[in-house]
Amino acid sequence: MSATDQEASVSNNRSTAQPQRGVSRAQKLLMVALVCIVTAGVVVFTGIWPQEDAVIVESAPIAPAPPAPPVEEPPPISMPEPAITTIIPTAEPAVEPLPSLFESDDAVRDALAAIPLGTVGQQYLMPSSIIERSASLVYLTAQGDVPYKLVPIARPKASFPIVDDGTQVVADPEGFARYDSITRWIESLDAAAIIDAFARFLPLFREAWGFYGEDPAYFDLAVIETLDTIIATPEIDITDERLIRKEAVWIYENPAIESLAPMQKQILRMGPSNASAIKQKAMQVRALWLTTLAEPS
Repeated sequence: MSATDQEASVSNNRSTAQPQRGVSRAQKLLMVALVCIVTAGVVVFTGIWPQEDAVIVESAPIAPAPPAPPVEEPPPISMPEPAITTIIPTAEPAVEPLPSLFESDDAVRDALAAIPLGTVGQQYLMPSSIIERSASLVYLTAQGDVPYKLVPIARPKASFPIVDDGTQVVADPEGFARYDSITRWIESLDAAAIIDAFARFLPLFREAWGFYGEDPAYFDLAVIETLDTIIATPEIDITDERLIRKEAVWIYENPAIESLAPMQKQILRMGPSNASAIKQKAMQVRALWLTTLAEPS
């Protein structure tokens, strides 16, 4: 082999051993396609791609609606004028002022003038200081005493009748009749009318009650205590109870009776029938008195 043939052989071997450095046509087409895709994405997402012109569709003109026919207004309704009622306030009756305690006698007599009081009641109203005397009557009776000097009732002139059979002395039942007239008078009194007439003067009664050094407001309760003393009188037939002489008077041998309040023993001496009537009247007055106190002043 000549030198020239050897160089040609060597040159061919180098060409076969080295890879080809050129780009194929397929690769070039792929690269072009990628560039187009990327460019299209950028254009779309960035808004560079031109938008189509909006198509404006003009609406057909609307014919105007015909005018509504005029509405005829109804004629005005004439309403009758309301009648104006004039209310004239009625004048409240004038309340007569309460007199002073020391000038109250005539007012008390006028308040009781239309109430039947009998002879005893009229005699009680004749002297002056009616309210003061009445407060004293309540004061003494509340203590259990008998206010003989304040009530225009004559005490029986005859001595206390007794029956002595030689073994014992007891009260004579015939003596009960001495108290029949006073009992009938008390029963006949219109307690409701009397209390209603006296209610207006209650402040004056309380003032008079204060003369005894008592709380004026306590007068209301003192009346109840007085009535309770009468109501609490036991139901005893004294014709069965023995009497014993003590100095110039007769007293009961039974200490339970002798220890009663003087007012209660006086009621027993009136007899069972009269005593029951007096107690019934006291219960009626007590109920009326509580009703009066419960009413607003």
